[in-house]
Amino acid sequence: MKANLDFSNVEDSFEVIPEGSYLCFLFDVDLKQTKKGDDMYVLTLKVAEGDSKGRQLFYNLPVMPQTMWKIKETLEAFDVEVPKSVVNIDFDELLGKKCRVTVGHREWQGKEYEDVQGLTHASITDDPAFKDEEVPF
Repeated sequence: MKANLDFSNVEDSFEVIPEGSYLCFLFDVDLKQTKKGDDMYVLTLKVAEGDSKGRQLFYNLPVMPQTMWKIKETLEAFDVEVPKSVVNIDFDELLGKKCRVTVGHREWQGKEYEDVQGLTHASITDDPAFKDEEVPF
C-alpha cells in the first residue's frame, strides 16, 4: 500500500510538559513486558487542565515484589481499596477515573522528557465543578 503524506508543517518534537502537579484521567492501560521479562502495566494518562490539556503522560508499573508498594499507591490514587490479600484488578473499570500526577523531568540520550514521579488521589478541592462524567475523551 502506498500513501502520499505531507509532513512539511509537522513539528519535530513536542514541547516538554512543565514540571508540576496535574489533574489527569486514566486513558488506557497496556500489559507489556520489561526487558527482564516481568509483566508491566503501562498507564496512559491524559492531562485534564491548563496549557497541557489533552497531552499524554505514561507511567510504568512493573509487577515485582519490590514494586508492589508502587502498584498499591497507584490503585489507591484511583479510589481502589487494596486489602492485604490477593486481589483481582480489572484496569478497564478504572478508565476515565481522575488522579493527581506529579511530573518531573529526566534526560535520556541527550533529550529532556517528562517523568511521572507519582500519582495521588485527586481531591474534590482540585476543582469541584470538574465531575467524573466530564471525561474529555
